[in-house]
Amino acid sequence: MARRVAILVLAHLTAPLPFLLRALGDRFDVYLHLDAKTDAGGLVLPRHVTAIARREVHWGGWSMMQATMDLMAAARDHDVLALVSGDSLPLLAPDALHAALTIPGAERIEMLEVADDPTLAGMPREAAIARHGWEQPWRFHNFVHWDDVLLNPFGAAAAARHFDLAAGKADWLRGAAQRLVAEALSALPPRPRLFPRLVYGTQWWALAGETVAGLLPELTRPEVTAYFRFFPVPDEHMIHTVLAARQPGLVARRSPMWRSGDGAVLDRAAIRRARRQGGDILFARKFDPAAAPALAAAILAGKRP
Repeated sequence: MARRVAILVLAHLTAPLPFLLRALGDRFDVYLHLDAKTDAGGLVLPRHVTAIARREVHWGGWSMMQATMDLMAAARDHDVLALVSGDSLPLLAPDALHAALTIPGAERIEMLEVADDPTLAGMPREAAIARHGWEQPWRFHNFVHWDDVLLNPFGAAAAARHFDLAAGKADWLRGAAQRLVAEALSALPPRPRLFPRLVYGTQWWALAGETVAGLLPELTRPEVTAYFRFFPVPDEHMIHTVLAARQPGLVARRSPMWRSGDGAVLDRAAIRRARRQGGDILFARKFDPAAAPALAAAILAGKRP
């Protein structure tokens, strides 16, 4: 019997979604979470796509992990689960992608150990980056509430729209709110040392169903959710850190997702660069059909991306 593969899609844009779904075909069960802030008007989903209950999702916030765990729970009875973004495309035809995802023992997740540094508690993020050259250690010792439009580091424009304020006034309001909340959060006691290793990785992965089934009860334990509830960018740490604690000897392949870089459009040239990364790379992002019309036309014509 063929192994059942679920593709879990975290989406905040509707324009790229039809192209991803068309490229996947009906070879997979697809589970979709669409950000509740996004207007879904006009979006028609194929029958093999299950849309789960929508949440508002904010970059770097706990809401991202909540949506991810909702997708994992919805598809937990599958043999393999792969988490991708709504603006990604598969690099392989459906049958070849299914074969790659069902290679026995091929856990595809980035697992990079993070050096601990408790002295980063209360330190501004910029100062921590200057010290370490990388901000990840800072995340383990500082609390944030990035699900709030005023407090999210990428929320300036959204805050101005939300409160109907000029940009300058919105920035003043954001600064005042951030200072107040930062002061309150800094008074919280340090996070307990729940895990022997602190681990980082991109949020996109493909894991065996039995791995996901073992992870879900751990991810939802009250002390674990409390640990990550006000964690900066928990989607790049929570699954990775819990998995490392559960399976300390795990040897994982790299993440199956490739991205060309900030501001880069996923076009045919980028697809070729992604394929040159090797057989472990199965998807690539970020795809914008308006910015890559030739690639969009090829997908609509039934050609492989």
